[in-house]
Amino acid sequence: MAYNPEQPVFETQVKSSIKLLYGIEDRPKTWWESLFYAWQVTLVDFTPFIWAGAFVSIAGLPDTIIPTMISACFLAMGIATLIQTTIGNRLPIVQGPSSSVLTAMGGVTAIYGFPAMWGAVIVGGLLEAVLGFSRVIGKIRRFIPPVVTGSVVATIGFVAARIAVGWIFQTGKPIHLALALIAFLLALILKFKGKGIWSQGFILISVVVVGVGLATVLGEYDWAKVAAEPWIALPRLFPFKGFDGTDKAVVFITAAIIGGFTGYIGSIFESLGDYAATCAVSGEVYRVKHINKGIAAEGLGCMVSGFIGALPVTSYTQNIGIIAATGIASRFITQVAAVMFLLYGLSPKLAMALACIPRSVVGGVFAISASLIMFSGIEVIISEAQSFENNLVAGTAIGAGVMVPYFSATTGAQWVNTLSNFGKMYMTNSVFIAVTVGVIMNLICNHWFKSKKDKTVVEAEESAAN
Repeated sequence: MAYNPEQPVFETQVKSSIKLLYGIEDRPKTWWESLFYAWQVTLVDFTPFIWAGAFVSIAGLPDTIIPTMISACFLAMGIATLIQTTIGNRLPIVQGPSSSVLTAMGGVTAIYGFPAMWGAVIVGGLLEAVLGFSRVIGKIRRFIPPVVTGSVVATIGFVAARIAVGWIFQTGKPIHLALALIAFLLALILKFKGKGIWSQGFILISVVVVGVGLATVLGEYDWAKVAAEPWIALPRLFPFKGFDGTDKAVVFITAAIIGGFTGYIGSIFESLGDYAATCAVSGEVYRVKHINKGIAAEGLGCMVSGFIGALPVTSYTQNIGIIAATGIASRFITQVAAVMFLLYGLSPKLAMALACIPRSVVGGVFAISASLIMFSGIEVIISEAQSFENNLVAGTAIGAGVMVPYFSATTGAQWVNTLSNFGKMYMTNSVFIAVTVGVIMNLICNHWFKSKKDKTVVEAEESAAN
């Protein structure tokens, strides 16, 4: 069958009940409307400072690199979003740091170092782009069904929850615990009682109000560090070159690339769901071209991220919520938001202001994000028909993804240290474990044993008929 980019992905299209104010190809009549709506998008998708901190925690790196990484992530968001909305699938999709990939890359960095991680990011992005351009995503989807991708996402949620708890109790000081609790409660109040941007931007607003405002009053915010940074600075290629004492900006290690690419696999299949949801709320038919061009564009965005010192990117689900809530699906507005992200990335002062927010405050709010990630994975799992086989696949993948790294960091630490670097990376990388265990268990339970079981049933029926 010939390739048809306009072919719908689903036989039955979901009709959205959302009344759109602006469709995908529409533009507001005034510039101030465009700026306001775009700014609203950036407020809701304003999370690089959280994920940069999460990556640093997973990788065991010092907090001093966080401001630089925050700026780089904003730049990558802007560049990748422009790529996606201009030459990619041309849907109103914001690109931002991928929790799946950064979790995998954290494990890579902990074992092989920073230069190897950047090599894995760049090569992983190249491979993702090749998968998109070669149109093979649809052919391999059967080996990574929702029960596997959902298990990976749920595992990431557990990892994120562990990080959030670690931040909350990092110092153990009562004042920091109080700030975490206040931030957590304020975020819930804004989410459930607020309206419009107050509800949609509950994470950023609660972090700023408590982490900057209240923390300043209590003497827990370091304005001196913020004042020392310039307002504007041009970005650099490989800004972390020499960080580990070597003169290498990037190295390519096969094992590191393999370990990192497992994160890309999870990210790819999350994005396919985001594309479908974006089309649904935007009144667009979900077509084959959206998959291939979208994944190719994400791969290119990830490659750019590796060169500028940013975390790999993926589609952001938050923007789907904005479209559903406001009825604004304009691709142009998303592009304006991308330019704003670029401007954010050019300000070291903004990056330092975000980095100086007490970790306990970020942890209090991040706990909410972690729980949402965790349950979104569970929702993906139960979206498939429930069966003993699927339950076994999900339970084994999540259990291994969560508990094997825990074992490796506690009672099994001495044994893990005797393994090769690849063995250490595997035993401590939650995403790598969840992906490999999930895929293998799915092949065993839903393909090998199932086909044998079906064959046995057919033979029994034929024997009974004779």
